[in-house]
Amino acid sequence: MTRYNANDAVSLDCQSRDCNIAPDGLSKNEAAIGNINNIEEYFTIRSQILEREASVGFDWSCQHKASDNEYRANAILQTLRHNDNLRVYERAPARQGYGGQEHRRVCGDHFLSNADLIEETDVFKVAQKMPKGAHLHLHFNANLPPDFLLDIAKKMPRMFITSTDPLISDNDYINYKKCEIQFRIRSEADELPGNLFSSEYERGQTMQFSQFIREFPSHYMKASVDDWLKSKLVFNEEEVHHCLQTVKGAWELFDKRTRMMKGLFNYETAFREYTKQCLQEFVRDNIQYAEIRVNFMQTNQIWFDDGCGQITNEGMMDIIVEECERFQEINNEFYGLKIIYCTPRSFSETQIAAALDECREFKKKYPKYIAGYDLVGEEAAGKPLKDFIRQFLDFDKSCRDEGYSIPFLFHGGETLDIGTEVDQNLVDAILLGAKRIGHGFSLPRHPSLIELVKKQRICLEINPISNEELNLIPRMSGHSVYTLLANDVHCTVNSDNPTLFRSTLSHDFYQIMVGSSSMTLHGWRQLVEWSLEHSCMNKDELTASYGRWEDEWNRFLQWIIETYGEVEKLSDAETSP
Repeated sequence: MTRYNANDAVSLDCQSRDCNIAPDGLSKNEAAIGNINNIEEYFTIRSQILEREASVGFDWSCQHKASDNEYRANAILQTLRHNDNLRVYERAPARQGYGGQEHRRVCGDHFLSNADLIEETDVFKVAQKMPKGAHLHLHFNANLPPDFLLDIAKKMPRMFITSTDPLISDNDYINYKKCEIQFRIRSEADELPGNLFSSEYERGQTMQFSQFIREFPSHYMKASVDDWLKSKLVFNEEEVHHCLQTVKGAWELFDKRTRMMKGLFNYETAFREYTKQCLQEFVRDNIQYAEIRVNFMQTNQIWFDDGCGQITNEGMMDIIVEECERFQEINNEFYGLKIIYCTPRSFSETQIAAALDECREFKKKYPKYIAGYDLVGEEAAGKPLKDFIRQFLDFDKSCRDEGYSIPFLFHGGETLDIGTEVDQNLVDAILLGAKRIGHGFSLPRHPSLIELVKKQRICLEINPISNEELNLIPRMSGHSVYTLLANDVHCTVNSDNPTLFRSTLSHDFYQIMVGSSSMTLHGWRQLVEWSLEHSCMNKDELTASYGRWEDEWNRFLQWIIETYGEVEKLSDAETSP
């Protein structure tokens, strides 16, 4: 059985793309292109071109080394995909669009409109079962379903709710739709009492959450309090894909939701229980290892349950480390967790310098747990990387002088614009020696940067569903990941902020599969292998993890064969209503 050799930087490529050899005879026939004499010659050259195209595909190396079981499992998966289209999507009622036009349901359409149908598909069941290796781009405060934190908040006597607008019935309950809701644990001294359901309510006044829950049904009958609150937390298809929606508009909605999530997350009981549940969710979704992005700043520190004082950044680290080590003692199927130290890109130079110093101190105290450093928040609304070059260079030099490494794992290129400071974050991430780049959506528009990314072996953290919900793409088929993969840029699949998108990492892998007819089980495997290769695990951790993962992958292949081995390809006639 093949084992990962951490000393070989390219071993997970299986074979270097530079070693691919063009099929014999193509080179001498290339001169005939555009001057072909007969149909036999035409199709001979055509076949050779297609063979060479396949041989330089991003998943060629995994196809080349695939076992018989893997080839068989992939054939089954392609049959399941065909059958899902007929059995699930084509049998679903068409949706009516503008002018009464009927739109048939198709896989790879808007994620939020297809979410319920996806759950019915066999390909999604396979995605859930697949061992996914490393999850490398996950914002820690937006991973679990919203019910989890809302249910904890209901039990907290010092949990308060505020609104930007009074929740009254005027103008068909318009305030219920447009208001922004926030939560926070508050001490008695920090209360500012008000009734959200009164026309006299003023923005920022506080109402005890338990009281709000009791009174809500008598003021609003269109939804339960739970459903209404969840609707304020998660995106819906209409707002994401409305004809007037823009990237900026989508980010405005995103920021409202993260502010609402913050108060549900930032207190001791919720933070600790959330950490425990996240670890369990990783195992449930067959994620073997994770690097979570945690925000460290004074205004983000977690409150004590009575609202009297806050736990420091170091205290937050202690909680995560304690719960992770406790979890791994009884769950050896989870390989481990590391933390990416994050600060907002809205920080000043002084604040960034202080944060980088604290990140270094954390690396010394928690050497096993600090993975790297990143700036977070909307790129277009915050400061570009180039504003902090001095601080980043000083940080990198200090780490080297002290004998350790804290790689940069910057967000970059999460934009539709070209040539702006946001787009140029890609340049600075590369120059600063980033180990990975978060999103990198705009990279295909920069051929010279693609070459640099490949030469420096920088991996991109792709977030398919997030990019759709934040209006970068209308549907998965238009995602830049397929262009990146065609150019052999290393990529990983990630979920970003799944709480807000009603998704899991399995959903993102599903979307990657159905977004391109050329995606295969071999492609999935390559993406997973790259996630392990480009993680921040040390050599020993990586070697052990890859060996364990490969055993799980082989069991996964056997499960596909045993579960779906007898499946036959359906015809249209077999699926007609």
